[in-house]
Amino acid sequence: MYITENEILNQYEALRKTYDYIMNKAEDVVRLAGKKLYKSVTFIGCGSGYCLCKSAEISCKMRMGVPANSVAAGDLMINFQDYAGMLKNTLMVTSSRSGATSEVLLAIKRAKEELGVSCIAVVAKEGSELSQIADLCLEIPWAFDKSVCQTRNVTNLYLVNLMLIGILGNDSDMLEELNTVINNGSGLIDNVKDIAGKIVEDRAWEKVFVLADSELAGIAEEGALAFNEICGIPSSYSHVLDVRHGMMVLIDEKTLVIIACPSNGAGYQKDLIRDIKARGACVVTVSGNSEHELGSDYHISLPFCRNYGVYGVPFI
Repeated sequence: MYITENEILNQYEALRKTYDYIMNKAEDVVRLAGKKLYKSVTFIGCGSGYCLCKSAEISCKMRMGVPANSVAAGDLMINFQDYAGMLKNTLMVTSSRSGATSEVLLAIKRAKEELGVSCIAVVAKEGSELSQIADLCLEIPWAFDKSVCQTRNVTNLYLVNLMLIGILGNDSDMLEELNTVINNGSGLIDNVKDIAGKIVEDRAWEKVFVLADSELAGIAEEGALAFNEICGIPSSYSHVLDVRHGMMVLIDEKTLVIIACPSNGAGYQKDLIRDIKARGACVVTVSGNSEHELGSDYHISLPFCRNYGVYGVPFI
C-alpha cells in the first residue's frame, strides 16, 4: 500500500486520538480565551492551512456569532500595518503541520509583540518553534504525514478548528456529532472505497471540479488542491451554484464534478446536476441523505451528519 493511501484509509484512527486529546484540553482553551475580552477571532495559515482558515472563519461567524477573519500568513507578514487595526483584541488561531513555517512564525511574533495578541496554535509535531511562541499549543503528532502531500494532517487540523469553535461556542451538539462521525469512520471509508473504485474504472475524465458552499468552502478548495498535488490532475473549486457563472463553460465529457450538497436547496441542486450532466460530465454527490435523489451518477451518503460543517471531515 502506498504511504499516501495508508494515511487516507487509516485516518480515523488519528481522528479518534485528536478528538479525545482536544476534549481533554477544552478547559485550557476556555481559560486562555477568557483571559482577555477578545472581539474577534483571526485564523492564519499557509497553503493547505490557509484553506482550512477559510472554512474556520465561516464556521466561527455562523456558530459563535463572533466576527472572524482568515488571512494568509505571508500576506499578514508583509502587509502587517494594513491589517493591524483588524488584529486589535483578536484571538489568533493558526494550524501548521510542521510548526516551523517562517511566514506563520514571523506574523505571530509581530502580532504578539506589537499588539499583545493571544495565540492558539495547532501543530502536528512536538516541540516545534511555534509551540514556543504560542500562548497555547495543541500538539497532535499522530496526525503528521510522512507522504509528500498532506492528507491525514489536513483532516485532523480541520477537525481541531471545528472543535475549538464548538468548545468556545459551547456547541455540545456539534461536538457530539463529530464524535459519532469518527466512531463510524471505518464504515464510511469502506463505502467510499467501493464507490471510488467504480468511478476510477469508468474514468473518462481528465479534470476535476469540487463544489461546496458555506463552511465547506475552504476544505473543498483544499480537496481540489489535493487532486492537483496527489493525482497531477487539473482541478478547481467553486461555490455550488456559482459554477454556472463562468466555470460552466469548462465542464465537458472529460470532467469529474464532486458536489457537497446541504439538506436545503435540493430543487436547485437537481437543476444544476441535470445541466452539468447534459454537458457530459460525471457527477458525484455527497450529502447527509441516504437516498440517491439528486440525479447524480454516484452518491455518497453521510448518514451521521446533520451539521454541514461536520460534512467536512468525511468529505475531504
